[in-house]
Amino acid sequence: MLTTNFAWADLPPSTSLGVTVLQTIYSHKVSDGTTQVFGEVQNNLSSPVNAVTIGVTFMDDNSNQIEYKTGTTLLQVIPAGGKSPFMISSTSPNPSITQVQVKIAGFQSSPDKQQVLQISPGTLQVSDKLSISGTLTNNGAQKSANTKLYLISYDAFQRVVAVGISDPITVGPGANSAFSMTSDSNTRAKSYVILAESDSYQSKLIPVTAAQVISPVIVGNTVITDSNGTSYSAIPLNASMKISSGIQYLLNSTQPFVFYVQIKQFDGRSEFIGKSTGVFLGSQNQTISVDWKPQNAGSYFIETYVWNPDAVPLSSSSSLSLNPIVVK
Repeated sequence: MLTTNFAWADLPPSTSLGVTVLQTIYSHKVSDGTTQVFGEVQNNLSSPVNAVTIGVTFMDDNSNQIEYKTGTTLLQVIPAGGKSPFMISSTSPNPSITQVQVKIAGFQSSPDKQQVLQISPGTLQVSDKLSISGTLTNNGAQKSANTKLYLISYDAFQRVVAVGISDPITVGPGANSAFSMTSDSNTRAKSYVILAESDSYQSKLIPVTAAQVISPVIVGNTVITDSNGTSYSAIPLNASMKISSGIQYLLNSTQPFVFYVQIKQFDGRSEFIGKSTGVFLGSQNQTISVDWKPQNAGSYFIETYVWNPDAVPLSSSSSLSLNPIVVK
């Protein structure tokens, strides 16, 4: 199930090596139960680097190592003075992972990549998914092969909280190519940038300034806990549980709402429907909960969504489906 951001630990300070992990790490559980870590690497050197490797240690509450995994930055080459996001996920969906430790594991010096790719983004469509299209121009003298675009979402603390990656395209010298891409949406996202890189070239970071809200409410960060905030890998039968979600309203207006939780069996039959009401007072984030006491053992999945009081959807009608939850 999706969970809120949890702890990061032991991030190294800036070193004489000049390539560092910025202390803006964001980590959360994703729908398959694995832990996903986002962050950025800063190149403080006066020359480009590549093959930047990041090591992530996934730990429990007592800082015991559960898994160690390495990954690379999204950009193959980080220019002098530049930075690149990264995202690394644990291999196993271990609920004991509550902390992460992130360090640079290696890098190499690199030839420069000219920033001759020009991105002209269209309007960002904001819903329970992000979608954007636009035009990519290659101003270089050779073709731009295997060109990928990256849509990066930042929260108010300038942490990377979501990344979308396009399918690779090839653009001839002096030519244009249309692109489109999607990304997961995060209720914490406040700003967006887009960039591109190919085998030969890069673009500059381009802020995405035009956005259109398709569904004005985004639902996410759903957790199931007891009244003390303790979560379970298997939920005890007849225990009083609390299902909580983070909800973000994207418009600057007053809007009453109804938050629904539906727990379903895998044949589609409904086991439980609960609701809670509230009011958005302009653009804001809220956490809202519904109580549930499971009466029958079994495996279920959960849907959460938000309507207005007249039963008009404000979010996707099925904005979140979690991995099976087990009651026993």
